[in-house]
Amino acid sequence: MSYDKTANRAQRLHNRESFLDNIASKLGRTKAVSQVERPALKYTCHQEVMVTFSQDELKDALITYANTALGANAVVTTQAELEATLKQVCLTYCQDEQGQAIPGETILSAYEPLMELVSAQALETEQHHVYVWDQGAGYEANIVVAERAKVGVVFAEQALAESGTMVLYSRPDQGRAVSLLPEASVFVVPKSALVARLTQATDKLHEKAKQGERLPSCVNFISGPSSTADIELIKVVGVHGPIYATYVIIDDM
Repeated sequence: MSYDKTANRAQRLHNRESFLDNIASKLGRTKAVSQVERPALKYTCHQEVMVTFSQDELKDALITYANTALGANAVVTTQAELEATLKQVCLTYCQDEQGQAIPGETILSAYEPLMELVSAQALETEQHHVYVWDQGAGYEANIVVAERAKVGVVFAEQALAESGTMVLYSRPDQGRAVSLLPEASVFVVPKSALVARLTQATDKLHEKAKQGERLPSCVNFISGPSSTADIELIKVVGVHGPIYATYVIIDDM
């Protein structure tokens, strides 16, 4: 069966023509039907930042910025060591002030790329329970777990080296609550998904739109733990979300 992108798009847009006709009428003009051409930019500096960087150089830039400017923690691992790395990161957040293990819970995204690499059972201990986001359980059941969890683990679509930003697409199997409600957020990202800056992240979304693909209802750009510098430019971490953030970069993926 062939896939007609134009027909599919038309099915999702209800009363489009009458809506546009009404706007044109109110403005006292005929409806524009020709495609608007994108103007040529005089400067393209937004495309030139880190343009010559290799994936390893982007990784180094991301780690440096995350560890210094953001107050986040960035670690590098491999596919084979990912479970062990994640387990250690999660258990670190489930400790008291003396470094002793305490009962804690981690909520794990059910996004397929993460599920193919990590087993919830491999992360568990007697005191550390792992709950996998269950879209079939409904909103309330998942939110209750996310609220009480010490750690939330998600899989990032991309990471921006310039600003230490993780890009998350809102998905049924990876609810926004996983990265926003727990005390600590852990972001897993392949090295191959590292890009220079926001320009490249939005380029990917633009291409999806051009191809007629359904875009996520929400795209979150998260740069380290929550913080603010609104009062006298003094940075305060953990004011409206996760207090801690760890970036786990898969070096061979």
